[in-house]
Amino acid sequence: MKFSMRLFCTSLLLGLRCFAAVEVEVYSILGSVSRAAPANTDSHVGPPFVRNASWIGAVASVTGNVVTIQGSPSWTTNRFIPSSSATDIYHVRVRTGALAGHYFVVTSNTSNTVTVDAAGLPINSLSSGDSLEITPFWTIGALYPPSAAGVTYIASSSALSTQTQLLFFDPTSTGTNRSPSATYFFYNGAWRKTGASVTTSFDTVVVYPDTYYIQRNKATATTLTFKGRVQSDFLGTVLEGAVSANDNYLTLALPMAVSLNETGLATSAFASSPSPLSRTDELLLFDPSGTGLNRSPSGTYYYYNGAWRKTGSSASLDFGSTVTIPSGHGFVIRKPPAAGSTTWQMATGF
Repeated sequence: MKFSMRLFCTSLLLGLRCFAAVEVEVYSILGSVSRAAPANTDSHVGPPFVRNASWIGAVASVTGNVVTIQGSPSWTTNRFIPSSSATDIYHVRVRTGALAGHYFVVTSNTSNTVTVDAAGLPINSLSSGDSLEITPFWTIGALYPPSAAGVTYIASSSALSTQTQLLFFDPTSTGTNRSPSATYFFYNGAWRKTGASVTTSFDTVVVYPDTYYIQRNKATATTLTFKGRVQSDFLGTVLEGAVSANDNYLTLALPMAVSLNETGLATSAFASSPSPLSRTDELLLFDPSGTGLNRSPSGTYYYYNGAWRKTGSSASLDFGSTVTIPSGHGFVIRKPPAAGSTTWQMATGF
């Protein structure tokens, strides 16, 4: 599968857009990445860029799930909550400090506070001075607008004969080899959901920055082109364990491939295996040039004796620097039964 990438830098004077007491000059790296989505194939997709931040600032204090902001941003109440005139859903992403890279969905805001869904993370680990940004999530409608029909995806002429489908997984479910929980298709000017009314739009369905979805093309191949801002500082996510073995469907929001060593997994969130025959955490990769539906992983990797190993290969071979997670692709981290959840933070290099 072929990729092309363009990156350029821009200086964005946020000023009033940041609702800050003073103007702040922020330098962003913007870019574009393209990849093929073959016909009759499930492509595991994760956007390699994020959207522009609506505000950047710092923490003053934290009480419960309420974060008070330094300075006087003077936000309108619930400025970051969807309404009839503004459908974006926002999240707070932590840029520095103990929770760097992790994000929290905004549930409300006042003129100088944001209330978030902590989702089990210790939000009280935020400290005064930690840098934050408030950014809208990608949505299906933002990633796949009507103007991209025929290029990025194929629109359906009938709800009974769908073309390109987007398959999403329920992030709250557990187990291995889980089936998608929702399927969307573009019909009559908007994204629709299989099993729902064809008059209901699902354009605002959130595409989370750390999870992948599947784009299933039928008889026509398309080209996926993603444009946006390169995520600076850190990426962060939680690797969920469960009573039984559990698959975490993941992606890295970066516009370049990352080697297994560069992920930093083995030094933090990924459990080392005691032996090649008794593996704990496993990382499953899909062939980026593979074709077909319901594709199985092309390689399974585990960490043993100080290096990344591959099932089916000699346990003396080190794959840490030669095997990469491609940009814009999905992968799986499988936790064994009864494993605890772990947090993963990775410096982006930007």
